[in-house]
Amino acid sequence: MKKKLIILIGVLIFAVVIIGIVNKYIINDDGIVQKVSFNATVLENNGNSILVEPEGGSWELKSSDKIVVRVPANDGLKDLSEFTEGSKVKITYDGMIMESYPAQINAFKVELLK
Repeated sequence: MKKKLIILIGVLIFAVVIIGIVNKYIINDDGIVQKVSFNATVLENNGNSILVEPEGGSWELKSSDKIVVRVPANDGLKDLSEFTEGSKVKITYDGMIMESYPAQINAFKVELLK
């Protein structure tokens, strides 16, 4: 019985810490989700998503060398055809990276860099 109680308390403490971290680093003081940007090179265009390689030195590159970027259709980027292989892009997202391979993010905006 004591073991179960200790495990339950440990799980609750862990959950509170995770919530605090998310609140501190993902959501700002106004309760609005932060927007993070990074530059990348397009490796592949799949029509409704693009596969990119983050620019050297970026935090995202430390997470994964390849990231699938999805942009919701209601954000005005219905046509991703301008993002061709080798294009340089700036990606704005919420800072959350799904830890798969390749990693995955949901972008707010993808801009073609000149």
